[in-house]
Amino acid sequence: MRNSAIMAAGTLVSRMLGLLRSVLTVWALGSTTGIANTWATANSLPNIIYLLLAGGVINAVLVPQITRALEHSDGGKAYTDRIVTLTLTILLGVTVIGMALAPWVYQIYDHKNVTGDKLHVATAFTLICLPQIFFYGVYTILGQVLNARGRFGAFMWSPALANVVIILGLVWFIAAYPHGQNGVPPYSGWTTEMILVLALPATLAIVAQALVLVPVLKRAGYSFTPNFKFRGVGLRSASTMAGWAFAAVIVQQLGLIVTSRLLNSQPDGEPGKGAQDQAFLLFTLPHSLITVSLVTALFTRMSIAAGRNETDKVKDDMTTGIRLSGLASVMLTFGCFALVFPLVSAMFGADPDTRWAIGSMAIAMLVGLVPYSLCLVIQRVFYAYNDAKTPFWMQIICTGIAVGLTVPWFFLQDTTILGHPGAHWVGVGVGLAQTISNVVQAAVGFVLLRRRFGAVDLSETVRTYVRLAIAAIIATGVTLLVSFLIHQVAPVTRVESLVELLIIGPLFLAVYFLVASRLRVQEINSLLGPITRRLRRG
Repeated sequence: MRNSAIMAAGTLVSRMLGLLRSVLTVWALGSTTGIANTWATANSLPNIIYLLLAGGVINAVLVPQITRALEHSDGGKAYTDRIVTLTLTILLGVTVIGMALAPWVYQIYDHKNVTGDKLHVATAFTLICLPQIFFYGVYTILGQVLNARGRFGAFMWSPALANVVIILGLVWFIAAYPHGQNGVPPYSGWTTEMILVLALPATLAIVAQALVLVPVLKRAGYSFTPNFKFRGVGLRSASTMAGWAFAAVIVQQLGLIVTSRLLNSQPDGEPGKGAQDQAFLLFTLPHSLITVSLVTALFTRMSIAAGRNETDKVKDDMTTGIRLSGLASVMLTFGCFALVFPLVSAMFGADPDTRWAIGSMAIAMLVGLVPYSLCLVIQRVFYAYNDAKTPFWMQIICTGIAVGLTVPWFFLQDTTILGHPGAHWVGVGVGLAQTISNVVQAAVGFVLLRRRFGAVDLSETVRTYVRLAIAAIIATGVTLLVSFLIHQVAPVTRVESLVELLIIGPLFLAVYFLVASRLRVQEINSLLGPITRRLRRG
């Protein structure tokens, strides 16, 4: 798992920088302001459009196809050149069209009073950000070429560079236009210079993230040559799979449109799109650090084994991915109740609106971290067999449930629930909708796996998860008790929350790993073994 360790290290650095980026974003724009929601929506549009058109297709199709093309006499160069040329040509065209339609593209995801000054600012943000579509494509496709060749590090480390660029831009913005959350100017107060200082670094960051992979590819033995001869290189089999992957992304994005329009309709001071961005970052940190790093490394192996009809090897890699991802996902499913609110207060301040908006949404999503991770592993197993049709039906189920649970909140915003306006609970509702939909999707995925590949022995994995859950529950209980005692002598402030986090964070991890080790969780003992042996020798 050396490759997974390299990727996890890169992801850790990137995510830590991402947390700093989030802190600075909230400092600059607030977390529950209209401008925070507008910026979050505009800056997410390039990634949304890119994923809609190519992201799912590239991730689902290209690694298996390029991996198998490596066995061609030319080492897969002709096939790779054609795929890269075709993908980038399409993305360049889409980027230009998207920029021409910027005002209307934005309003797909935000329908609340998008006129006048708000429309001007939103359109400007969108225009500056949309070139990211092309460079997201460059980053992903070059990264997948590297992955297919067994070079995983640069793909996971380059986002750290992107975060550095964004952080520098935010520091510049905060220094040039200092204000607190209550002092964020209205839309009419945003000058062209302010818009450029905030938005341009976000796009330059993605440019840097993509172009830094070019010299790495050359060292890996691949030099891109544009090739527009698309016939006769076996793209038909890839196009069938790409069609299903594309359909799955469309379904996913339809659900995202519903969620974005709901969150952008929230009044100031309530959980909206800006708060969701920060909550989702907290949610994806453990997922990307452990599960994505593992699955990215295992996917290439599974694709090779699937191509050779070595089903047992695919099953072994799948169970390995599920078991190891559980170390983090099970831990934080329970630990989030003790750790999230102190973390939010330490990062974003102890303002009650901010604390609730980000913290409650993050917890609602984190309780579904286990099924979310399982869905990724299951999806990649089907992709390894060039089957994107089954994940499409899984996505239909997931999105259908999530939308069904999200739509009622449009009608509940103006009601009163448990003494608070319905809008107060929208963030929790959106998070739980995601969690419930992923639980069902994971269950359906396992049934489909069993039908496709026969019995999959998960008995040891289930025992591991139960032991990890026991360890996490005990660690959470101890941590909540210590937090309660701290709050008896100190009010909730940013500094207090930071001190609290420095105490309860290591305490939670220590209790979790100690109990899990005592319960003989093999993966924990394998992880801690080298450390304990060194301590004994010391």
